Amino acid sequence: MKSRWSIALAVMVLVAVADLRAQQTAGDIFKQLDQSQTQYQQQGLQNVKIAVMDGVVDPKEYIVGPGDIYNVSVWTTPPFSFQLPVTPEGTIIIPTVGEVSIAGTKLDEAKKKVVSVLRRKFISGDISFTLYAPRTFAVTVQGVVKKEGTVYIQATERVDEAIAQANLLETRPTEIKPAPEKPSPVHGTYIVQPDTVGSMRKIIIRHKDGTRGSADLEKYFVRKDPRLNPLLQDGDVIIVPKQDLAEDFVGVFGAVNEEGVYEYVPGDSLYSMLMIARGMTALADSDSVEVIRSDEYGRLVSETNVNVRAIISGELPDFPLRRGDRILVKEKVELQRDYRVYIEGDVLHPGYYPISKDSTTLSAIIEEAGGFKKTASLSGAQLFRMAKSTRGADWIRLENARGESMQEDSVNFKVENSIRMQGELVVADFVSLFANNDKSKDVYLRDGDRIIIPSQKKTVYVFGQVIEPGHVLYLQNRNYKYYIAMAGGFTDDAVKGDVKIIKAGSRQWLSPDETTIEDGDYIWVPKEPYRPFGYYLQIYSQLFGIIGTVATLVVLVIQSRK
Repeated sequence: MKSRWSIALAVMVLVAVADLRAQQTAGDIFKQLDQSQTQYQQQGLQNVKIAVMDGVVDPKEYIVGPGDIYNVSVWTTPPFSFQLPVTPEGTIIIPTVGEVSIAGTKLDEAKKKVVSVLRRKFISGDISFTLYAPRTFAVTVQGVVKKEGTVYIQATERVDEAIAQANLLETRPTEIKPAPEKPSPVHGTYIVQPDTVGSMRKIIIRHKDGTRGSADLEKYFVRKDPRLNPLLQDGDVIIVPKQDLAEDFVGVFGAVNEEGVYEYVPGDSLYSMLMIARGMTALADSDSVEVIRSDEYGRLVSETNVNVRAIISGELPDFPLRRGDRILVKEKVELQRDYRVYIEGDVLHPGYYPISKDSTTLSAIIEEAGGFKKTASLSGAQLFRMAKSTRGADWIRLENARGESMQEDSVNFKVENSIRMQGELVVADFVSLFANNDKSKDVYLRDGDRIIIPSQKKTVYVFGQVIEPGHVLYLQNRNYKYYIAMAGGFTDDAVKGDVKIIKAGSRQWLSPDETTIEDGDYIWVPKEPYRPFGYYLQIYSQLFGIIGTVATLVVLVIQSRK
């Protein structure tokens, strides 16, 4: 029994001694860490630049290097943590533990290595080793950029950031010099000419160890694959070659979000190129995308219809492209649209109204709008239809000018065509359709039509060569002479035989015997133009000359018969 108590007492003494030593060791570590952190702060290394990143750091991708700062945490009792920099020799120095070489390794490998070393010292408790602040280092950018040379980036930044910095000019405009004809590939810092474009897809990356990498930024921006825009390493050289769309190109046209000619890279496929063109539109016919292939002389070789929808779903492999291929994405025949018309003026409920294609009539939409107000003028109502053309007004004017002949007709045509481009007037007899219930005068509406129902003026406007021009109260079945008389009659300079009636609805000029006066019409009385005496003298001289010539001919004919 005594031996058992002796053994238990001995174990308790050993445990107490071990705890005391552990506390002394932890205390020594804390003292050394405090001293290291104090020296670290005195050197100014605590002012860490906050990294701007596009996501979390991938430990399998990030490469450790000199200047990185790491956080080490040991979760014992009590827990403690500290920050350690990677030295210029590529190691981290852990107080009371030793020196660990980690530069050039991936972050996940460095974690395992450091934790394994710490575990020898701290048997119990969890240990973590995390990146606290990435380093900043220099890389060189050459080729077609605005300014070749050295740029400084953080280890979490990629190729696109280095090129973006090389394209930011810090030189003042007065110091910008033209590029030499043959700049030095290494030492020739120069400004690239405006017409030179760098490749976004064939970027070369040279590492210090002699290996090479590449970047395809166009594809990276749409696929977000980090392998297409890799992280950089200390001392990398980035080469941006010239873009040559005359030789290496693929054209993408039709129902895509950004049509154009894009740079070709060996290995490109149909779907990846459509993604570079920012994808297909909602109306694209993805079941039948056409790939047009030509030979080196521009002659057609093949036209292949590819089911892109099946490629996206994985039912078919992607279609490989070649240099010079052209992609045509057709639109589906889609008849569903937001067909609508606009009604303004004297109806109970003006505004936009939806219609059905080729089936909604004028009378139906007026009924939908609640009908006319009592003040509506049917004779002045108009239906306008927008002249839709993808070629533009200037092109239409030039095209119409090809058939013009007489100057007078040309001037009139230009005026009428300019009015038409603002809206074509549809022949619609509102009086016959609504007042007389003549259904044969109904018309079908189209998308974008505009119906204008003016208010009754209850007057006829008389102007020109009358004594008192102005509005005259409208009375039904009265002719133009009545309204001119109510306006005070003709002036001495009036041309009584050239009176014109201007219709309120169509603005057409008609003779009084061609129409009846309606509410809102205009009556125009022109003025006898002033002619100087020389004008009449010229007319009379020409007339007398003609008479003299005719008389002479008559005399000659009579004498010849004798």
